[in-house]
Amino acid sequence: MSIREAAVAGMFYPGNPALLQLHLDELFDALEPEPDLHPQALVVPHAGYIYSGATAARAYIQVQPDDYEQILLLGPSHKMPLSGMALPTSEAFSTPLGDYPLLSKLINELVEKCLASFNDTAHLTEHSLEVQIPFLQKIKAHIPLVPVVVGRERPEKVSALIDYVCSRGKTLILVSSDLSHFHSYTEAQLLDQNTSQRIINLATDIKPEEACGCNALNGLLFWLKEQGKRIELIDQCNSGDTAGDKMRVVGYGAYGVYQ
Repeated sequence: MSIREAAVAGMFYPGNPALLQLHLDELFDALEPEPDLHPQALVVPHAGYIYSGATAARAYIQVQPDDYEQILLLGPSHKMPLSGMALPTSEAFSTPLGDYPLLSKLINELVEKCLASFNDTAHLTEHSLEVQIPFLQKIKAHIPLVPVVVGRERPEKVSALIDYVCSRGKTLILVSSDLSHFHSYTEAQLLDQNTSQRIINLATDIKPEEACGCNALNGLLFWLKEQGKRIELIDQCNSGDTAGDKMRVVGYGAYGVYQ
């Protein structure tokens, strides 16, 4: 079986399985389960767990795995310029907690339908998708995954891919994105509050300086507008609230779309 090996274990999250499990347990133990929520889509941050892990956990604790047959995970490319959307040829993503299965049949369909292309290089060192996998393992999702690195692409094209995947089974849509980068604490709060309001208003022209996962995010918001759905804020903070100083912070937000 072809496996995409973990690239940022020991950097963005603990590389030791026991320490990773302990860290995830601590993040979730601080929260109350929310069994009455049934998210169809979540926007989650992708920084190091000490920075954005608590915000991500507030989204993932809402997920009840039995609600879904498959997961669509979309996130930005940080290491290489990319046009269009990239899929892996691998059959699983590896983390210190084990291998997570990919939905190869649906991945092949997306390529056949010209909705995305195979590009393993785009996935090789990309952290925006990888850091989500241990959260799925923590909640014992065991639901096959379609991971998509989204480069420069029109919102309607991303929306078309989302729509196709959702037509193939009960889908949890995950969009991986942080908010603003490297502003002062006060400036970042103002910028991120404005971006959050634009997300809630289903704007489809979010800029990279507002959210690094803007291309995937705009596609989700376009799809939500087409479907007549709305999105809600779950949590918002920045690195100055968690494990960083307040001079140059990164913003984080979690958002939910409900059945």
